[in-house]
Amino acid sequence: MHRTRRAVGLCGIEVYGHIGYFPEERKMGRRFRVEAHVEYRVEEVGQAPPIDYREIAALVRERFATEGYLIEHLAEGLAQAILEKWKSVEKVRVRVHKLHPPVGILAESAYAEVEVVRSGE
Repeated sequence: MHRTRRAVGLCGIEVYGHIGYFPEERKMGRRFRVEAHVEYRVEEVGQAPPIDYREIAALVRERFATEGYLIEHLAEGLAQAILEKWKSVEKVRVRVHKLHPPVGILAESAYAEVEVVRSGE
């Protein structure tokens, strides 16, 4: 039997959310940009990909639909949700950008990145 590792991803997903450490950030809301890189295994070359980009996008929307505190938590939760949804996923990397963060200087974004690798099962 032949095993292949593949990767799919979405870059530049833009969402609006009420995420931030300070209450005023959560009240006002802002735009975020998300990147998701998903590595998975297939048993046969030519096998149809089990990962649907639309479902990744739906998970992002779900995560941003509620108020949250830290983009680190969002990145971690999204990575875990992807691992739980697809058993063939071996590694996930998620980066969440807070666009134009309130840091006292002009910055395009601040980001948090998490990489989660499925433990040997």
